[in-house]
Amino acid sequence: MRIDAALPIPENQPTQKVANSGANAQQGTAAPVTSGQDKAQLSVDSGTVQQLKSTLSQLPEVRQDRVNALRRAVSSGSYQVSNQQLADAIGSDLLSSGQIRLT
Repeated sequence: MRIDAALPIPENQPTQKVANSGANAQQGTAAPVTSGQDKAQLSVDSGTVQQLKSTLSQLPEVRQDRVNALRRAVSSGSYQVSNQQLADAIGSDLLSSGQIRLT
């Protein structure tokens, strides 16, 4: 394999300026580049977002029916949680609170 020596880099040579052409060359500002081909479009319109916000704001902060059902199950002793479910819940809580990090 042949390796050519690196070409010397001229260190103190002045840079060349590229002249602007057209009307903006006289003003000293760059012309904005526009293209008729690029277009961004959101897939969800603002009306849908507002409707979802309105629906969400009408929901209660605490779903009392589920809380009451859970209380009844715990009181009657019918609420059963496996060791795996408990470990998963503890791990998820620790991860979301930032107390532990996976690397």
